[in-house]
Amino acid sequence: MRKDQFFFFLCISFILGVFVGSFFLVPWFAILLCFALWITLTLSFPSRLMFVFFIFLGVFFFGIFSVRASLDEFREVHLPLGTVSGSMRVVSDPEMKNFFEEVILSTDVCTSSFCPNKKILWHAPITLDISRGARIDFSCLLSLPKNFDDAFDYRMFLAKENIAYVCEKATVFTPLLPDHISKLYTLLFTPKKFFERALERSIPAPESGLALGLLVGGDHRLPEALSQAFVTTGLTHIVAISGYNIALIAQGFIIFGLFLGLWRKQALWFALVSIVLFVFLVGAPASAVRAGIMGSCVFLGLFFGRLSSGIHILTLASATMLLFNPLLLRFDIGFQLSFLATLSIILSAPFIRVYFPKPFFGKGLLEIFLLTLSVELFVGPIIAYQFHIFSPFALMMNMLVLPFVPYAMMTSFATALSFLILPGLHILPAGIAYLFLRMITFSVEQVGKREGASQVVTLPLSIFVLWYVLLCLLFFFLRKYIFRSYVKKTDIQ
Repeated sequence: MRKDQFFFFLCISFILGVFVGSFFLVPWFAILLCFALWITLTLSFPSRLMFVFFIFLGVFFFGIFSVRASLDEFREVHLPLGTVSGSMRVVSDPEMKNFFEEVILSTDVCTSSFCPNKKILWHAPITLDISRGARIDFSCLLSLPKNFDDAFDYRMFLAKENIAYVCEKATVFTPLLPDHISKLYTLLFTPKKFFERALERSIPAPESGLALGLLVGGDHRLPEALSQAFVTTGLTHIVAISGYNIALIAQGFIIFGLFLGLWRKQALWFALVSIVLFVFLVGAPASAVRAGIMGSCVFLGLFFGRLSSGIHILTLASATMLLFNPLLLRFDIGFQLSFLATLSIILSAPFIRVYFPKPFFGKGLLEIFLLTLSVELFVGPIIAYQFHIFSPFALMMNMLVLPFVPYAMMTSFATALSFLILPGLHILPAGIAYLFLRMITFSVEQVGKREGASQVVTLPLSIFVLWYVLLCLLFFFLRKYIFRSYVKKTDIQ
């Protein structure tokens, strides 16, 4: 077994362990019993092959253990309650709701006897003017998040971001003078504010909200009816910043790099550097960072020129993120969409490149169709599983809308940059961006309000897993028996 294969299966073992631990409640005694059995078997069968197998098995159990340990941290019995007082740091941009702003706080200096080591979700007054990095003198009686819907685990949705407490009404929230950390936050995240302001002033709503959703992620800037229409039509994945969105942005940077006269590999590196700069430009939220890592995997695979390299890089990146936060696998829809959309692109790209090597009229549209079909096959079931909605129009809407997404993203990005560099220069790209964005919103609105546009479904976990197993086996079969024979036949000719 080669070293790259060894590390690949090592990552797969860990990811499978995290999956089992996330969806099946494995008792502690069972984990400890399996661990003891693993040590006994490892010592009893000292052959090299058995030793490698037991390493994979041990990593699998470690994945289960890491999830169980993370889940236990957020159990009610392990989360004391009380009034917290002291200096708090704002670690997120305020998110506007109907009657309050959601602000995430972390403890900076605690002056009370109760000092939580987890983050706090504060329902701040809607009139409060506060930004990420600010310090406030804060006091509040904390409570635990509540699940208001059996179909959505809101507590664990917050837990994946290390948020364990909610403050409904703070008794003290006085801004403090900025320190050097506050100034650093201001320096790093000021570009994002200018970026958002530029789009909001250049493109009318709700299209400006869609542009920010495509580039920054999140549908909270969209009207509730339009946001629901995206879910109904199976298009919610385009406004949750994912590896697919980042891959589209990187593709635009590659085209721009080639236009500047760079060689292909130079253009790939140019795209990777641009992805990093883009993630910082939009404020480096955790979702964008994860999506940036996933999207970069596609182009690293293309750089090395092998399908296996792309899959290995994607697996390593996913395992690394799960090592630091194993709750992502089950409770972060953005992580799931990023992984699956990126995997679909990595698996599909070689087939498109080999079967259609020569340019012809309509090749671009055919490539978009095949790539869109692949993405829909991978992300459709996860949307049905998470949102319990199946749209009969999902495939049609993806085919209709996704071809416009890269152009809407590129022109929206160009609009914001033009506005920041030279106001007035942004009018042309803003007009073009609005046309693409309006095509998307109009299509979603019209189909979303049709009768029967969505059906409520409950997708069992067994069917969900079976779908992805069969899908991966299908790609494996196509590559092993059809793809290789086609390449050999082409080489002979």
